[in-house]
Amino acid sequence: MAGTHSVFLDTGLAMLFVVHFVGLLWVLKRCCQAQASSRVAVGEHTEEGSAAGLSAKQVAELPCHECKEGSGGGECAVCLEAFRAGDRCRVLPGCEHGFHPECVDSWLRKSRRCPVCRAVVIVAGQGKNPGVVEATAVEIVTER
Repeated sequence: MAGTHSVFLDTGLAMLFVVHFVGLLWVLKRCCQAQASSRVAVGEHTEEGSAAGLSAKQVAELPCHECKEGSGGGECAVCLEAFRAGDRCRVLPGCEHGFHPECVDSWLRKSRRCPVCRAVVIVAGQGKNPGVVEATAVEIVTER
């Protein structure tokens, strides 16, 4: 009878080990998937597989206008400074977030996504993606 208890104990311990091992593998798999999806979210890998942002030429083609006095141009979403008369304002097509060019241009050279909403920035003349809107003229409205 003592041998029977030993077999059950050994079997129970082996099953416990297997369950813990399978659970550990499941957790590691979920962790690796979460890390991979977070890399995609911050623009390290795009759908085309490239990690590059926009070229200097593409950044220069993005809409940029001069703020006029009394237009109430809002504020730069990067430095949080209000746009003043004479300031240059770069507005991203699609999401229409506005920035000082010196604040956003270096970001766009590294990532094709808006730093605020993560929308993909489409440059005029670039291949059109379904569901992405291109803007040709933008007026910033700050009524609240």
